[in-house]
Amino acid sequence: MMPGQDPSADDATEFDGAATSRSDDDGPVPGTRLGAYVIRRALGEGGMGRVYLADQTAPVRREVALKLIREQLASPMALAWFEVERQALAQMQHPAIAQVFDAGTTPRGDAYLAMEFVEGEPLTQYCIDRGLPLDARLALFVRVCQGVQHAHQKGVIHRDLKPANVLVSEVDGVAAPKIIDFGIAIGGGAGASGPDAGSAWRAGTAIYMSPEQARGDVRDLDTRSDVYALGVMLFEVLTGSRAAGLASSSAYQSQARPRMPLHDTLLVTDVSPDVPGASDLIGAARRLPYELRAILRRALAEDREQRYASATALAEDLERFREHRPVRALPATRAYVARTFVRRHVVALGAGAVVVVALLAGIVLAVQGQWRAEQAAQQARIEADKARQVAAFAQQMLAGIDPDRARGMDRSLMRLVLDAAATRARDQLSGQPEVQATIERTIAQSYGAIGEYAASAEHFGLAAGLAATSGMPVGERVRLLVGQNDAIGNQGRFEEALGNVPAMLELAHTLPATDRDRLFAESRVGWYERGAGKLEAAITRYEEVLPRQRAAFGADDPDTLETARGLAATYTRVDRYADAEPLLLDTLARTRAAYGEDATKTLDVTTALGVMYLEQERYAEAEALLTPALARAERVLGADHSNTLVLVSNLGGAIRNQGRNAEARPYYERVLATNLRLHGPDHFLAVSGASNLGRLLRDLGELEAAERHAREAVEHMDKAFGPDNPARGIFVHALAKVLLSRKRYAEAEAELDRAYAIFTSNPAFGPGHSRTREVVDDYIALYTATGDAARAAAWQARRDAPSQAAAPSPPG
Repeated sequence: MMPGQDPSADDATEFDGAATSRSDDDGPVPGTRLGAYVIRRALGEGGMGRVYLADQTAPVRREVALKLIREQLASPMALAWFEVERQALAQMQHPAIAQVFDAGTTPRGDAYLAMEFVEGEPLTQYCIDRGLPLDARLALFVRVCQGVQHAHQKGVIHRDLKPANVLVSEVDGVAAPKIIDFGIAIGGGAGASGPDAGSAWRAGTAIYMSPEQARGDVRDLDTRSDVYALGVMLFEVLTGSRAAGLASSSAYQSQARPRMPLHDTLLVTDVSPDVPGASDLIGAARRLPYELRAILRRALAEDREQRYASATALAEDLERFREHRPVRALPATRAYVARTFVRRHVVALGAGAVVVVALLAGIVLAVQGQWRAEQAAQQARIEADKARQVAAFAQQMLAGIDPDRARGMDRSLMRLVLDAAATRARDQLSGQPEVQATIERTIAQSYGAIGEYAASAEHFGLAAGLAATSGMPVGERVRLLVGQNDAIGNQGRFEEALGNVPAMLELAHTLPATDRDRLFAESRVGWYERGAGKLEAAITRYEEVLPRQRAAFGADDPDTLETARGLAATYTRVDRYADAEPLLLDTLARTRAAYGEDATKTLDVTTALGVMYLEQERYAEAEALLTPALARAERVLGADHSNTLVLVSNLGGAIRNQGRNAEARPYYERVLATNLRLHGPDHFLAVSGASNLGRLLRDLGELEAAERHAREAVEHMDKAFGPDNPARGIFVHALAKVLLSRKRYAEAEAELDRAYAIFTSNPAFGPGHSRTREVVDDYIALYTATGDAARAAAWQARRDAPSQAAAPSPPG
């Protein structure tokens, strides 16, 4: 037991079939040394053994929770399984799982497990003490499910999941659950046999046991047994009641307890009021939303074939409930689907209706204005003013589609509203170009907010044309041209965006040097230059604009913050980390204070900081930063938004570079599949996704598939990035590394030559850049593998030289 565990006897771990009485030996006293561990004090004990707070002295010094397995359980069979499964336990690395540091036997022969020492409250107690609302409890429980799924992927079934074994603490004000005590998982394994096996499988806590675990079905036990335990825990988390008020049908068959399965309680069947606690539990179940009762019924099904197939499936249904989507635990009838649709889109439907009404009102007023203009010019001006006011109102309604203000709205529904508004604007406001330009601009901004960049560019272009013919102020016309170019850049077409820059700057430079719209346009050119690989030009431009914006508008101004982020991100690209990090940290703090943690602007700066950590090989810091950011992006922007996918890719990279390749794989596969579906193979995110997946598969030893993806990236990179973009060298180098692994040295050498030439020919990279040095490392590996000692030595000298100027020419 660890601090905060529920001491209730109802939750005590039981171990059927083995003696659980205490021996005469009360265990080690404080100060006792057991190998590398020095006992400080006892934390508690259960059926499997005692847990102590101990100091580990070697090879590192740290606090650990040291669990000593009971002597009675240390049979040869149990110890054999202990040795097999300790390897799997040590591989588990998940934020929701207390890390296992070590396992083995003490000098006196006692089996032990050294774990992360966790201080926190049991899951249900934490929820009750803080009065967490329903959605917060569900969000917390989803994280627990994710931790359980991670253990299952590592081949470990916990077999004693209960609130006392899920401790919750707070990290930076955010609830952080930790699953502890995998000691029972060590007692047996799939396919165990012999006299100890059945007993091992039935270790656990009665009320949380699945029926098959209680029966001792050794060969049939699988991860769905943990799903059952999660179902019992979920009931307690949602109701604040203790399931021990009913004796589960999964209780030991040898014990005379009333048959009162929670599954039946949730069906609200008739139960005997004589059972202690039955009425309270039935009342708690009845108060739950019917969808949650359905989810619990499936998780707690007596027949495991009717349960959720995995902890992830349970978590996904809980997320569907939170998002007002149909849950899979209920039949997808038309009535049910319709109800969830209305709940999910109540804001959007209301906003869409207001938009249509506003546009119709604008049309009516515009028509009235034209008719009266024939009567009297003065009256026409009055009506035109009214039309502009209505257009401004419609603009505000459309602007509500910005994901920062309309979270959870379905993107397809938003597109329908925007398409309808655009059609009406073109067809019925043609006589009011200034009004139409205002509407078109807002439609363009809204398309951009949901990641529909092609449509955004189209409508910004229409707005810019209308603005020019209607005599709108120069600053507004400049902003429209910038918006059009930004949408083009967001499609990866940075060279095209740069081609539009002269006309844009020609108009902007008619404004004063300190004008906000002029400085904004000049700053955005820096982004197009960075995207096109012209990094030195981008840095020069940003460094020239940023002090002017700070002087004119202040350090916290939105335009100033955006320029600072762009400059810091470009510093990262050229290895100027000492310049990038303080600027990014300052910008993130200011942006978070101005807009909040969930704002898209904050997410953008967070992504830039995470990328800098990755480039510096600070992978754990990157993972800690990007993990919560991804959850926020998925909630605010949606799973398919390009900014979300960038976060997915970078978080996958942080995980992969810590050696957790299998865990990173779903991130890489998601990025590539989604971008291919949304954009096709020529999009810059699809090219990056293919190359990254190739790198991962190479690390996993799947070399044929790795080469296929690496070649796909190289084949499409010129269309995605342009022929002069140094980012192309990254994809060529990735292909070279796969070819090296396949021992196709001649082909690998040719690709290394290409990558080296790309990097060294770009003034922002050159021979001393970290990417270039990585290519040099692979030249050394290539010539070492082929026995060309002279070339290997020449490249090694090049690598070791303090100055990178005197580089040997790459082999022809």
